[in-house]
Amino acid sequence: MEGINRKYNIEVEVLTPLSIGAGAEKDCVRGIDFVVDKGNLYKLNLKKIVATGIQPEELSSFFATKNEIGLKQKLAGKLASVSDICIPMPAQSDNDIKSFVKNQLSGNPVLTGSSLKGSIRSILFQYLGGNSNTGKEVFGSSTDGDEFMRFIKISDAEFDETSLVNTKIFNLQNQEGWIGGWKHGANQTNSHFEQTGFNTIYECLMPRQKSNATLMMAASIYDKFEKDKRQHLKTEKKHPILHDNISTLFGIINKHTKYYLQKEKLFFQKYSTDRTIDIVNSIDSLLAQIPTDNSSCILKMSAGSGFHSITGDWQFPNDYTSGKLDRKRADKADLKKAGTILPKSRKIAIWNDKFSLMGFVKLRAMSNEEVKLLEETRKAEMLRKEQERQAAAEAKRIKAETEAKEQREKEERKRLYDARIAEVKQLIDEELYEKAWIMFQNACGEFPNATQNSIDANWLETKVKSIQLEKNIVQSKQAEEEQRRQANAIPLAEKIANAQKIPTLCGNVKTWMNLNTVESLSEDHLDSIFEKIKDIVSQMKPKERSRLKNFGNELESLVGSDTSTRWFNEIIHP
Repeated sequence: MEGINRKYNIEVEVLTPLSIGAGAEKDCVRGIDFVVDKGNLYKLNLKKIVATGIQPEELSSFFATKNEIGLKQKLAGKLASVSDICIPMPAQSDNDIKSFVKNQLSGNPVLTGSSLKGSIRSILFQYLGGNSNTGKEVFGSSTDGDEFMRFIKISDAEFDETSLVNTKIFNLQNQEGWIGGWKHGANQTNSHFEQTGFNTIYECLMPRQKSNATLMMAASIYDKFEKDKRQHLKTEKKHPILHDNISTLFGIINKHTKYYLQKEKLFFQKYSTDRTIDIVNSIDSLLAQIPTDNSSCILKMSAGSGFHSITGDWQFPNDYTSGKLDRKRADKADLKKAGTILPKSRKIAIWNDKFSLMGFVKLRAMSNEEVKLLEETRKAEMLRKEQERQAAAEAKRIKAETEAKEQREKEERKRLYDARIAEVKQLIDEELYEKAWIMFQNACGEFPNATQNSIDANWLETKVKSIQLEKNIVQSKQAEEEQRRQANAIPLAEKIANAQKIPTLCGNVKTWMNLNTVESLSEDHLDSIFEKIKDIVSQMKPKERSRLKNFGNELESLVGSDTSTRWFNEIIHP
């Protein structure tokens, strides 16, 4: 780039929670962008919601009124699957969540170069002797082409992730003198710290996170700028800010930060109250990290910077406890006097039971070896991510193919199942209930997950059981008949051998004939019967024989009346 003749690779390390606002329009709105359930924040994804079958118009009334309760009820049981992230909510808050600016392509949080440059600009403004009336004289004008900060270029620094951090306002209250307190609502400031009440949740980069940026300075062009501008400055101070080494700029930042932190420490010590000792300790920790050799620098920036940092802190060179504190009660004459009206509130970040001022970062120039290693690491990381992306894409493709195959198989199974059910219905119409029942059971066994049908299974089962019961009765009778048939599959003489009376004899003969399908008796059969009758009569007592008139109608029906009469005469009257 023309005019840029010094380039430094800068490591950026977060020291206290840091938020770079993406703008109010990008803030996450409760009841629209996210809901809170059982202490967890669910960031909703509309595409995922629609994929579950819920249409956008079903949610419009909830979104319009930020009806979080109704929205959670609508998404009951689906919150995890329709959300991009689920993370613990650091504290209860009804306010929107302040979003961090993101890289639109990667989605990663970005510490913008403009934010870094703006914070450095405020420090250089104070260093170069600036005040409310010397802005143009100190930095020049962009319209004139001599604006000082154009000689410094800073790239963005991209990080991996953010976390949610709760913040509270430390405020001063006037109770016959100014005392420290925590703001819990409008006109509600007291000495007791409470986690919730007038708090704001920020999306922040967290301590120990690191990234890198590029800082470039046009030293040669600056020489001409300083030469031309020096005559306009009231101070005789001249310092080669862009010359020699980056440690020159780091030294200016460190000196400014050190004085700022010392004054903040005195402020919290003077207005000490519940948990302010934790803030003082965090300030001491930051002071301890300011190097004496300016090999790095500690810089305060972005959300929570406060009035002093934003303005370059030129109004209050000594401390933050002298002068008027109440802006509302200051008269107009005081308002015109620089340095007399002191800000009386601070935004404090609270995380893991730690309390600190927001937005401190550490800048350090990286060696060529570190830059080389970083580039190699970044390439390896990019390769890893690309491999993960390809693997994820392949897994997604395989999953889609598998799901499509499963869907086709499911549809085919459904088609076959429906065909089976149609056959079952046809068999029912033909009153072939047993076949219908067997086919229905086979269909249910073959397609266990496709049991939705129009068959009344209970009715069909009852019908089949009734049919089977009738069959069992018939089969039982047939079995009995077969047993009788087998029992009578013997010669007639053997069948009637045990008969003791003529009627019994006749009954045995008829049964034998019926079971053996004998329509007429042969001569041998008649002889067997005749001999058996003679035997029966011989067993009778004389009186029984004398009362006989004939052998009865049963015998006549078997052998005929003539034969029966002849046998009677032959046996009774030989």
